[in-house]
Amino acid sequence: MPPHILVTGATGSIGSAVVAELLVHQYRLTALCRSAKSAASLPDNVSTLMGDINAPENWVDALSEVDVLIHSACGFGDDMGDVDLRLMQAVAKAALKRTEPLLVVYTTGCWTFGSQAGQINEQNQPQSIRDFQWMLDNSSWLATQPNIRLRRVSPANVVSEAQQFAMPILHWELERHGQPTIPDIENLSWPIVERRDLARLYRLVIERGQDGEEYIGCASHIPAVTLAGRLADKAVKRVPISDWFATYGTWTEGYGLHQQLCSEKARTNLGWQPRYLPYGR
Repeated sequence: MPPHILVTGATGSIGSAVVAELLVHQYRLTALCRSAKSAASLPDNVSTLMGDINAPENWVDALSEVDVLIHSACGFGDDMGDVDLRLMQAVAKAALKRTEPLLVVYTTGCWTFGSQAGQINEQNQPQSIRDFQWMLDNSSWLATQPNIRLRRVSPANVVSEAQQFAMPILHWELERHGQPTIPDIENLSWPIVERRDLARLYRLVIERGQDGEEYIGCASHIPAVTLAGRLADKAVKRVPISDWFATYGTWTEGYGLHQQLCSEKARTNLGWQPRYLPYGR
C-alpha cells in the first residue's frame, strides 16, 4: 500500500502542484484545510483535515494516521517564524506517540542561502536573509528530535507556466505601475523552478531521498528584465528595492539577491529533470 501523506499548504502554489503530482502516482493524500472553501477546491480523492497551522494542537494528533508530512505552508505574517516553530514543536511532540518515525519533508528556499559569489549547492554555508532565518533554525531543531526523519527541499523562486514564468510580485507590480517593474539592481538574475517540476522533486525526495539531506530545486536562471519584460509590451521600470520593502514587506529582500543555484544533487541522486523551461532554456 502506498504511503499516506499529509500536506500543509495543499491549496497554495506549491502544495496544489504537489497534490496533483502525488495523486497521479497513487499516493493516499490528506490535506490540511483551514476553511470549507479551501477544502472544496481539492480533488475528490483527497481527504481533508480541518485545521490551521496557527493552532496545531487542534489537529496534530492526526499525524498518528499518516506516514509522511509535507510541510509547504507559510503565513508570511510578521510572526511567521514563531508560528512555524510552534507547529514544529507540536509535530515533534506528536511524533513521540508513534510506533514508527514520521518522515517530514520541510520546505526552506533559496533565500536562506543569501547572496553568494559563484555557484550555490547544498554544501554552501547558508547566509539567509533575516526574514527567513527561522526556516533554518526550525528545521535544524526538528532534525534533532526523536522519532523524526527530516528531509529538506529548497526551491528556487517558484513560478507557473500559466503566469508566464513570472513570480506573483511581477504581476502585482504590473498592476500597480501599469508597466513591468523590477528592482534597480545591476545584472539582477533570478533562479526559478516551475511548480510542476518542483512537485516532482518533492515526490522523488520521498521515494529516493535520504534522511538528513537537503535538495535544491532550480531549473534555470533568467535575467529579471527578461522575465518582467515578457509581461507587457512596455519599457521595464526600475525602482529601488526599498520601494518593494515599503509596499510588500522586508521579505522581498530575497528578490535582490545574486544567486546561481545548482541542482546537480537532485538530478544525480534522485533522477530529477525539469521539463518546464521558459523560452526553451
